[in-house]
Amino acid sequence: MDDLKRFATDGMSILESKNGDLTGNGGKDVLLVLDPPAAPNAKLGEGAGRRVAVLVRDASGQLHEAASNDRIVPCATCGGMAGDPFGYTRIAPGQFTIVNGGGSRERWSDEYTFTYAPDKKDWFVSHVVRRVDDTETGAHKAVDLTAKELGSTTFKAFDPSHLPEATLP
Repeated sequence: MDDLKRFATDGMSILESKNGDLTGNGGKDVLLVLDPPAAPNAKLGEGAGRRVAVLVRDASGQLHEAASNDRIVPCATCGGMAGDPFGYTRIAPGQFTIVNGGGSRERWSDEYTFTYAPDKKDWFVSHVVRRVDDTETGAHKAVDLTAKELGSTTFKAFDPSHLPEATLP
């Protein structure tokens, strides 16, 4: 069994771990979502983002961190009235998806998919869906971005704040 706690440094705790083939080579890799310790005087909606770490196996079968990103999963109190915005992760061979959501009357969700490029030995954002629904009026808007529109942005460099948001008038 793998000791995933060794990747939870600086007081972080494991929020979620998902096993799967992150490179498409049949390996048993791990996607970790790590929660930083809460700041003592943090206000609602403020706090450090969670770290998402991509762990792959080397030739000896040991896990090592291949990439990480602290900008994709918001802080525990950044989901509005809905609470913690982290939803879940899912893995398919050679790719992974991270889903967040929150809000109150206007419920929002973001789904980010990253696909492994073996020739570049890295993961690139390949699909983004951002949605918002007004629970009172039924109004809905979605922004659906493909790899062509997203360009070649690596998982490490990806920053959702640079993408268009789904907003209602």
